[in-house]
Amino acid sequence: MELSLSNPMAWAERKTLPDSAGVYVIARGKPDNTVYIGRTWGAKGIRNRIRTFNRSAKTGLKGHAGGVTFHGVFNGDTSDLFVSVHLLDGIGVKPEILRPYIAYAERRLIWEYVRVHGRLPVCNSE
Repeated sequence: MELSLSNPMAWAERKTLPDSAGVYVIARGKPDNTVYIGRTWGAKGIRNRIRTFNRSAKTGLKGHAGGVTFHGVFNGDTSDLFVSVHLLDGIGVKPEILRPYIAYAERRLIWEYVRVHGRLPVCNSE
């Protein structure tokens, strides 16, 4: 089964992201330069999680561990970021289905990255 990602969106357009659960991939400089892969099943969805990442990435303040790492590595410069998402079309919203699927999708995307690059994305810690 292939995990489809949306077309990369410029960081400036991130406020148009859905407020639903899913997995997101953040790239820097060009859309295929992944720096972070994350997930959310929170009530406010991907849009809110990306907002939290952005705040931590720019300021270094706690709220999103990947964002804090980004701040340390890239000095808070979010000007050339992209984001792609994997949404849960047809999966269902019951937590007993949603959470395991999202965890699987995130881990699978991370594994695919590690398999190609031999390491985690620079802002992922696990």
